[in-house]
Amino acid sequence: MKNRDKKYFIPVNGTLVEVSEEVYRAYYRPVWVTRYHAQKTGECRCSKRQLWLCDGICSGCPFHTSKTNISFETPVADGDEDITIEDALQDDSPSPESILMDKELLDTLYDELNRLDPEGRRICELIMQGKTEREIAAETGKCQSTVNYRKNKVFAVLRRALKDFI
Repeated sequence: MKNRDKKYFIPVNGTLVEVSEEVYRAYYRPVWVTRYHAQKTGECRCSKRQLWLCDGICSGCPFHTSKTNISFETPVADGDEDITIEDALQDDSPSPESILMDKELLDTLYDELNRLDPEGRRICELIMQGKTEREIAAETGKCQSTVNYRKNKVFAVLRRALKDFI
């Protein structure tokens, strides 16, 4: 379809009226700008399919969301105390004790991995890369059942060594 054959419509009193491209663009340009900025701020959920419904007046639009900004200093109703959202949030940062325990676990794990024979260590490296037993077998030139057997033996050794942590 050629551009000159394209028909343009704008809503007038609830009905669509055919207009020229210039009138169409002049009518919709401010609507598009308003819609663009409302979508950037999260206030508009109108899709391109529903653009013809958009008149640029967001307050009465069914796709308009009332975006409310909340800060950490916003008070939370909790009895007589003045508690803010910041006070109510849990601190998910690790404690010094958990950091030390994780370090001890990793040190033990690395020591055990270094004690493994080269074939067992290679299987562990490939498993850590997310490879399947079939892929490991193809890469190492072994059959899948051998890889499975070796993997189970290595995991048993690691479980015994890390039993205090797990």
